[in-house]
Formats: sequence, structure tokens, C-alpha cells
Amino acid sequence: MCLFLNPEIRQWIDIGAESLTAIGTVGAVIVALWLSRRERRTKIAVSAAVAHFVEPFQTFAESTELVTMTATNMGFSTVVVNSLCWRVGLLRRKVLYVALMQPMRWPTELPPKVLNHHGDWLTVQMLKTQFVDGLFYLLKQISEHPLPLLALCSVRAGFETSTKKRFFARPNWELRKLIREQFDAFKAPD
Repeated sequence: MCLFLNPEIRQWIDIGAESLTAIGTVGAVIVALWLSRRERRTKIAVSAAVAHFVEPFQTFAESTELVTMTATNMGFSTVVVNSLCWRVGLLRRKVLYVALMQPMRWPTELPPKVLNHHGDWLTVQMLKTQFVDGLFYLLKQISEHPLPLLALCSVRAGFETSTKKRFFARPNWELRKLIREQFDAFKAPD
């Protein structure tokens, strides 16, 4: 006689199978709820870079250098971008908010702006000279850090939303180089 045909053993096998089925069902519900919530989560892709605006019949060397910060809605929920900010430091992070002064001397979008759907974006552009003029407080925070070179490497550009959630990204190499040059000039008078 086969061991699995014994009614007592068959009963324990059925109990184990029903328990595993219940655990699998609960797990499937948890995963489904997690996936549905993940789609509604706020996601913003941030980029900060130095861009060149080349007008018709102009060479690249004659182009206008712009500092461009872009926030792109990557989620499916509506997001309101309230302000630009910079983050300095690894463990003790300080967030510095950017106050955009009028006139911008370059046509650009200004926060707050509603990013309605996936792919909607906000681009803030300023002249390189105007950006350099506004770097004083960022450079001051970097110089006050216990390890200024580490703080310089940890600089992140970002945006803050209406829910006080912040999204940051590392500036591109040309913008990092610009901040580094300005930092070297900032600490030189000491």
C-alpha cells in the first residue's frame, strides 16, 4: 500500500497545501497593492547642466552659455514644483534654496509650475554670468564644511515640490567644473 493513500497522511498533506495556497494569495495581494501604489508615487528626474545657445550664422565659440536646470515628471501623478535648491554634504546635508531675481536677462520658465503628466517638464535657464553672481551662499556653505573638497564633490542640484519632497541630481561635468573654478577663486582671497 502506498504511503500517500493513508487517510491520516493525506489529511496533513491537504492542510499543508491549503496553508501554502493561503500564504501565496496573501503575497499576491501585497505585491499587487505595492505595484499599484508605486505607479502613483511622485517621481521627478532632475538635470543640471551648462548648455550653449547657438543663434543662426553663429559659431559655437560665439554661443551664449546658459546654466539649465530641468525637472521632468516621470510618474503618473500631478506634481507642483515650487523651488530650486542645492544640497551640500554627505552626512550632514544642508539644503540651500535659490531665489530667482527678476529680471532673468534670459527668457525662462519660473517655479511654481504644475507638471501634470508623465513627461511634462520645467526648464529654468539663466545666463552663466548671472549664475556665477548668485553662487556666494553655496560657496560659503562649501567652505564652512569640515571637509570642503568632499562637500564640493557632494553638491547636488534639485527641486522641491509642494509636498516638501526634494529631488536631487548631480550636475554635469561642465557645471561641476564651473562651480569648482568659482570655489577656487572664492577661497583664494583668504
